[in-house]
Amino acid sequence: MRRRELLAGVGSIGVLAGGTGVVLAGLPSFGTDEPAADSDGDDGSEWPIEVETIDARGSDGGTVTVPNDGVTVVEFFVTGCGMCQAQMPRLAEARSRLVDDYGDDLTVLSVTYQSADSMPDDELRSWWRTHDGNWAVGRDTTSSLTANYGIAGYPVTIVVDETGKKRWEKLGVGSSDDIVGAVEDVFESFEERDDAEAETNESATA
Repeated sequence: MRRRELLAGVGSIGVLAGGTGVVLAGLPSFGTDEPAADSDGDDGSEWPIEVETIDARGSDGGTVTVPNDGVTVVEFFVTGCGMCQAQMPRLAEARSRLVDDYGDDLTVLSVTYQSADSMPDDELRSWWRTHDGNWAVGRDTTSSLTANYGIAGYPVTIVVDETGKKRWEKLGVGSSDDIVGAVEDVFESFEERDDAEAETNESATA
């Protein structure tokens, strides 16, 4: 996996009024769901990035690698964010619709910057269960993943392909249909690429 350069940095942290979200580098618009720009580099940390996960419902204690050999959906959240809570059932629905078709080729991961000191594992586990989390959940306490993908706000949901390229991003509460569509588009691009490579190989050996 070749290293890539970081294209977007992360600014200072501020908290939106009412505990609805945390914003990095100023106040963003919550209406955008345009395809994300290339931002698949690293910030000097090891690449691919290992995210430490906790033992919780649907989540094993250990690590999840971003990127990996398939498609990864990453949701960046904080437990005190109302919109993050609202996003949970939408992500759960999207995952349930996708997992039967793509199985182990799909990874769904929720990450928080909150450390075990500020949000102990037991409390995070309880929050996760309360909001029906049932996939991998971990911590990005060094902000390596956050900085690498230029994340500016919470919740943010991104779709990453096997090369580490960010293929889609949604800031704020997004629909399950949008997440499903974004993931399916990436898998379809894999199939188109493989078909094109197969045709090239056939032509070369003809």
